[in-house]
Amino acid sequence: MHAFIVTGASRGLGYAICETLLADGDFVAGIARNAAAALAGLGERHAERLLAINADLADSGQAAAAVHSALQQLPLTECASITLINNAGVVTPIAQAGHYPADQLVQAVAINVTAPMLAADALLRATDALPARRRILNISSGAAAKAYPGWSVYCATKAALDHFSRSAALEQEGKANPAQIVALYPGVVDTDMQGNIRGSNEGQFPQKARFDALKAEGGLATPAAAARQIVDYLTSPAFGSQQVVDIRDL
Repeated sequence: MHAFIVTGASRGLGYAICETLLADGDFVAGIARNAAAALAGLGERHAERLLAINADLADSGQAAAAVHSALQQLPLTECASITLINNAGVVTPIAQAGHYPADQLVQAVAINVTAPMLAADALLRATDALPARRRILNISSGAAAKAYPGWSVYCATKAALDHFSRSAALEQEGKANPAQIVALYPGVVDTDMQGNIRGSNEGQFPQKARFDALKAEGGLATPAAAARQIVDYLTSPAFGSQQVVDIRDL
C-alpha cells in the first residue's frame, strides 16, 4: 500500500492527482480550504481510502496542522511509501513591482513558499523512524527559471521552492532512509490559474496574449492527462535522481 498527501486538492491539477491515485488503489489525504465538499464525490467512491482535510494554507498554523492530521490518520506502518505532493499555489498578484496589492503578496509567499516548507518539515519529522520510502514532490513552474514581467512575485516564490527542494535533498544525503525531494514543472495545464492569467491586465502582464492563444488553440494540457504523467513519474525509479525536473523533458 502507498499513502499520499496532496495539497490544493479541491480542484484543477490537485483534484486530478487525487483522482488518479485513488484509481490506482492508493490511500490519499487531500488538503484544501473546502476539501470536504470538493472531494465528496471521490469520497463516495473511495470512502475507505480518502481523507478530506479542510485547511487554509495561507495560515501557517493550519498548513502544518493539516499535514500532522493526515499523518495521524493514514495507515503509515502498513505503507511501502509515504509521499507529500505540495501542489497548492497561487499566481496572484499578477502585477509589476510598484503595483503589488500587499495582502496578495503576503498570501502568495505564505501559500507558495511557507506552506510547502512547513508541510515538508512535518512529513520528514513524523516519518524519520519509519522504513517506508519517503518522497516529497513540490509542484513548481518554469517561471522559477525564467523571469516574466508581471510575475515577479510568482517567479520569486517558485524559485524559492526550487532551491528549497535542492537544499532539503542535500540534507537527506547520508541518512539511513533518505527522503527523495523533487521540484517539478508540470507544463501549462488548463486550470483556474490559467483563467486568472487570461483575466489579468495586459499592462501589468505583457505575456497575456500568449496565454490567451494557448487556450484558444488547444495548447493546454488537461488536468487528467497532466496528473497521469506526474503520478507515473513520481512512482518511477527515476524519481529523485534530479532535484528540479520539467515534465516535458521526461
